[in-house]
Amino acid sequence: MKKLFVIYLLIIAFASSCNLINPAEPTPSYLQIDTIMFTTDYATQGSASHKIRDAWIYLDNQLVGAYELPCKIPVLNSGEHMVSVRGGVWLNGISAMHLQYSFFNFIDRNVNLQPGQVALLSNLSTTYISGLTFALNEDFSGLYSFEKSDNSPVGMTSEFDPSNMFEGGYGVVRLDTGMYNFEVKSKEMTLPNNGTNVYLEMDYKNTYPFQVVLQSTDIFGNVINNSVMTINTREGWNKIYIELKPTMQLTTTATRFRVLFGMERTDASTKENFFFDNVKVIYN
Repeated sequence: MKKLFVIYLLIIAFASSCNLINPAEPTPSYLQIDTIMFTTDYATQGSASHKIRDAWIYLDNQLVGAYELPCKIPVLNSGEHMVSVRGGVWLNGISAMHLQYSFFNFIDRNVNLQPGQVALLSNLSTTYISGLTFALNEDFSGLYSFEKSDNSPVGMTSEFDPSNMFEGGYGVVRLDTGMYNFEVKSKEMTLPNNGTNVYLEMDYKNTYPFQVVLQSTDIFGNVINNSVMTINTREGWNKIYIELKPTMQLTTTATRFRVLFGMERTDASTKENFFFDNVKVIYN
């Protein structure tokens, strides 16, 4: 009988020690974000087209993480808290490169978090931060700033075809059979080449890959073309955010730049089309 009593005490002690080692986990609260919208002052900032893919979430100024939209995330907090959200994009269109886009403003909300309950952050909308410079802001609604390069058989034209447009007018390069290349270039821009963030934003679709090239003119007047990236074929309109700073700094003395779009091919048996809209070069 004494042995059974001792065993009983040992079982109680073991169970108690397990509770001490593995205490009950707290019930999390949840934050849910479905979409983030974007607005602009069209007259000074151009189109509000965007492709915000991620939410970078801060709780009381502490980073919680970056989450692909839509998202519902657990947080081990309760009560009143400040939630700050900034939109994120794919840098250079690469799905593995999630960028907290510094040109977007934070969206702040006071939220009452309750364990086991979902706090839905709805109607989130952001804007560009103040102080940005739009060195290029081309929407192809009237006279446009892209011209044909000297070695190109065809240039860019503007169209207003309702069946094909993204937002109003758009720019298009049509490569006919027998044409092996094209190259179009923007107006010349003065950009800060001192490590400042500079981004190219644009909407596009294309039936054949093309190159984005940054043309720089150094202090001696030398013109240098540096490839930024290749844009793959896209059947429907797409938005991309391209970082120009690394390419700019390949020519450290340059402050005068143009953006070029172009391609070359060895088989000219097909017709190809390249469409552009809302081409912006922005820096702060």
